[in-house]
Amino acid sequence: SLTSHIRAALEAGREDVAENYAIRLEQQPGATPMKNPTRTRRHWGRCPDGAGKRRGAVLVLTALLLVLLAGMLAFSIDLGYMYTVQGQLDRAVDSAALAGAGKLFEGDQAAYEEVVEYLVRNPVGSGNTVTDESQIELLKTEWLRQHQNDLQVSTGNWDPVTRQLQPATLSNPASALEVSMDYSGMPTFFGRILGKETFSVHSKAIATYQPRDIVVVIDLSASMNDDSELKSLSRLGRRTVEANLYQIWKDLGSPKYGKMRFTPRYISTNNTRKIKRALGLNRVPYPYPSGSWNDYISYVKYDYYVRRAGYRKRYGMLTLINYWLYRKPLHSQTPDLWKASCQPIQSVKDAVDVFIDYMEQNTTQDRVGLAVYNSSRGVGSLEVRLTKNFSATRSSTRAKQAGHYHGWTNIGGGLQTARQHLQNEGRPASFKMIVLLTDGVTNWTARGYNPSAARAQVISEANLCKDLGYPVFTISLGAGADKNMMDQVADLTGGTHFNIPGGRSVAQYRLQLMEAFRQIAAHRPLKLVANNYRE
Repeated sequence: SLTSHIRAALEAGREDVAENYAIRLEQQPGATPMKNPTRTRRHWGRCPDGAGKRRGAVLVLTALLLVLLAGMLAFSIDLGYMYTVQGQLDRAVDSAALAGAGKLFEGDQAAYEEVVEYLVRNPVGSGNTVTDESQIELLKTEWLRQHQNDLQVSTGNWDPVTRQLQPATLSNPASALEVSMDYSGMPTFFGRILGKETFSVHSKAIATYQPRDIVVVIDLSASMNDDSELKSLSRLGRRTVEANLYQIWKDLGSPKYGKMRFTPRYISTNNTRKIKRALGLNRVPYPYPSGSWNDYISYVKYDYYVRRAGYRKRYGMLTLINYWLYRKPLHSQTPDLWKASCQPIQSVKDAVDVFIDYMEQNTTQDRVGLAVYNSSRGVGSLEVRLTKNFSATRSSTRAKQAGHYHGWTNIGGGLQTARQHLQNEGRPASFKMIVLLTDGVTNWTARGYNPSAARAQVISEANLCKDLGYPVFTISLGAGADKNMMDQVADLTGGTHFNIPGGRSVAQYRLQLMEAFRQIAAHRPLKLVANNYRE
């Protein structure tokens, strides 16, 4: 029967034959139709028409997709590594350019060596970070052996219009540095499968330090003579003070009036006419606009500090100079005192000379101005506007004396004048800073004598400078300096305080002072003006 044929075909694994028999069976007269031929065929293990072919195609497509995904994964890993290496090189070159530019004031070779050191300290790819500082020179030598031809370092001056480095000159030394670095032969992880075994990266950066607008603020109060006066014997010693008074006499041309010599002579009488006669001053005019022989004689007889120093009733150039310094210090009173080595005002002048010398050697479009305190009105005075003519600040400072305009000390007024000048006339792209030289004892405001209000004004001005981003570098000079306040001003504004003690010549402290101004000169913010992200 057909049924037996169907069973035999199924046992033989011939589903197609069994299916044909099943169709014939259904077509016989009186046969009962199969309830679900399709289901029956599925039970026989037969797939629908074309299903097997589609299943094979999916398997092939899946295999191809897996290969493609593996390739994309390998490519993404290599691409990510390339971006990582490029980022490492960009950061290393940016850092090296900034570091090298910061060394330009020491010369091109120093800048080049700084660039190399920063590239060594910031390895690219699988390079090792420096862990042993004693090996840095060896690592630099090895790095140069491998990469010297890949590194280019150029110096010059940045032109923001052309966005190019312009050649440096003697009158306009280099203030910008360009670093260009190539790394070739960097290995890929999977690229070699596609024939790309290595890749190259390149980066460059240009860094420059900003031109600065600097206002130097100096103290011209009468207290800037204090270290040369007899009242300072207890602090500085007799030998130091008397030697300074002798030097002042020499600076003034070793003047002689009547029978007076430098070393005072004792005259016991209190009679002013007899004293003048004994000194041969009866027909000798008093040499300056303010003061008199009678006032000088009275001063030597009755002044507390003169008596304490052992010079009561002792008349001579030593006590006359002390009279000028203590009683008649203003330029309108004794106009020749600017020529003399009075302390600590002489230290201020010498310090400004050192500063200007350094600026002239390392100028990069900097400007310097000069403010003083006090003016004749008891506030700050702008003596030299911001200029590239540094000698103007030098000569103006040299021509000043302690108490030049006013006898009291208004440090806050000087800071205010400097701050306002920087705000009004500072260049938009410049870095603005203040150098404050003082004996640090403030006692005057625009309203008059008031030490507590004067101190409050100094701190208020320091806070304003802080808000504007103007660091104040303070240099306190003389034995009576208020070092704590100068520290506070420097700390508030992000500057530095340097103290030059009294009783010593600036020549003895020249190295320390030079180092102080080196640090001030080094306080020049560096900035990147071009790199891989900003052309």
